[in-house]
Amino acid sequence: MTASTVVLAATALAGGPGALSWRPLLEPGVGGAIVSVEVSPHDRSHLVAGGDMLGAAASFDGGESWRPGTGLSTYEMATPTFHPVRTNEVWIGSCSGPCKSVDGGLTWEARRSGLPPPSHRRYSAMVEKVLFDPGDPSRMLAFGGSSRRWNKCRSFGTVWQSADGGDTWSRLGTLTRDGWTTDEAEGANIVKAFWGAEKRAAGGARLVHAVTDDAGWFVSADGGRSWTRRAFSGVEGELASVTAHPSDEQVFYLVTKAGSAGADGKHAPGRIYKSVDGGRTFALSDSGVQLVSGARTMLTTHFADVAVSPADPDRLFACDRSWAGATIWKSDDGGATWTRAARKENVATSGFAGLSGRLAVAPGDADEAYFWNTEFILRTRDGGATWTDVSAVRPDEAGRPDAWRGRGWSGWCSINVAFNPWRRGQCAVQAMDACHAWISDDGFASWRYARGKVSPWAGGRAIDFTKDGWIYVSTGQRGANAGLLVSGDGGATWRTASGAACGLPAPDGGAYGAVFADAGNSSRAFALMGERMFTTEDGGATWAERKIGLSPHGVVRDTLDPSRFYLKTRDGVFETRDWTAFRALGLGGYAEGAIACDAKGRVLVCRGRVGTDFGLWRLDPAGDGSW
Repeated sequence: MTASTVVLAATALAGGPGALSWRPLLEPGVGGAIVSVEVSPHDRSHLVAGGDMLGAAASFDGGESWRPGTGLSTYEMATPTFHPVRTNEVWIGSCSGPCKSVDGGLTWEARRSGLPPPSHRRYSAMVEKVLFDPGDPSRMLAFGGSSRRWNKCRSFGTVWQSADGGDTWSRLGTLTRDGWTTDEAEGANIVKAFWGAEKRAAGGARLVHAVTDDAGWFVSADGGRSWTRRAFSGVEGELASVTAHPSDEQVFYLVTKAGSAGADGKHAPGRIYKSVDGGRTFALSDSGVQLVSGARTMLTTHFADVAVSPADPDRLFACDRSWAGATIWKSDDGGATWTRAARKENVATSGFAGLSGRLAVAPGDADEAYFWNTEFILRTRDGGATWTDVSAVRPDEAGRPDAWRGRGWSGWCSINVAFNPWRRGQCAVQAMDACHAWISDDGFASWRYARGKVSPWAGGRAIDFTKDGWIYVSTGQRGANAGLLVSGDGGATWRTASGAACGLPAPDGGAYGAVFADAGNSSRAFALMGERMFTTEDGGATWAERKIGLSPHGVVRDTLDPSRFYLKTRDGVFETRDWTAFRALGLGGYAEGAIACDAKGRVLVCRGRVGTDFGLWRLDPAGDGSW
């Protein structure tokens, strides 16, 4: 994904020509991966969330509604931290360094003075977590890394210090595979950092902990100025994360990664461990958890972390992140035994991913917790017995259980918006990942998904409507597809054409582009994939292939003449009626951006990366042929 976008609709104001206002469409769910949700220690209704391409958002009503943050210099976020005293001050790590908000997460400013300067086309100061010194909140620590495990960055493993509330930073040193060093060195990826509950005998200072992805668990007894690797025993497998008990300095929880494949080709599952002696020794603490071994690590039980309730530390949550397991587990006895709290089939969500994600427990209520993954956020207020999607809501659950409405934070990487010219109020939005097409029948009030049968993922590419209620949808992303989707009843039901049995490529055989239905015969349609055209005469049941000789980046049909099409290619814009003969219209040279046709039949092209000729260009086919 390249950017997070929120789809907007323009409505004219009564103030005069050209005066526009914008309102969100409130499309359901989220289109990128959510990487963090933090509950304020001051008010458990106040949440801040971060995404890998969604930026950050804030909720002030426990997830009932969300407001996207503004002012961010990057959309790739890490983990938020609330100020210990100032209730509206929030910090969040990001791929571009630490960011600060003083209005609860609505507006943000970068705070990276003293960190490495920005670098063209790569990140130079990725920060996973910001911590406040418990003894002096004006003193802060920032940790270089990414729990999302983004590509390696030079700042990984670095620990920075600020003595002025985050206005300026200075480097303390770097955590490496060989240990702590104040010299410049290649660092380890810090995926988690926290203050522990334990006290030093001398002075009573709390210890700081840092967990790395590839170098182990480190502890600092002097506020982050120097670090030693924590040695422990009783654990089989590679460390994934560590969690401290909120008040008992002797108790820690540890989770391991899925192990290497054995002789049977299956990977050993990750496990949950508990220490009651300050982290020196650990013992297994996952009785009751159903462990799954798979041929791939993503099909094998593994945990990101253990979430411990600050209000009742015996209440724990953990999530099996394997695609085969995908279960939220709960313990009410400090990890001695676990019971299943939720699986996907027991939770109504707008998204399609399983319950493979992370959790956080509200500070003031052990029964309130939040789960998040790539597509949605869930909330429980009864200790895990029931879960509610707080990224989208069903406005008419009894009458239309498949219809959803977003709560204000979508994050979709949008591809296309299309209006049905034959049915007022019906429109569709397409985006990357789990967004073949969300269709609204009521003028944006609610949305339902055109899922198909191959996969809900692989992204939406194009859509076309017919006068008698047929809809054709093409899919594709990163060289793969989820078939061609066809509905003959206005989108109420769908069938999917995919693979050789239909005359089409396999799901890994490429990404589709444009799709068009015949204006006079709804059973006839064609779809494009590079230079390949696939045509159907029987409403999408079977397809035939032929080459067209051009590989268009975009195709649009003439709004005044449905038999004429305009193609945008690396060699310029072309016109065709029969897909055999193509007339060059000029505007050559590779150009990023879209092609469209307005209500007067004029062709519009966005051009980028073409010297000084970037911008929006227009051609009137009835004119003199000039752009």
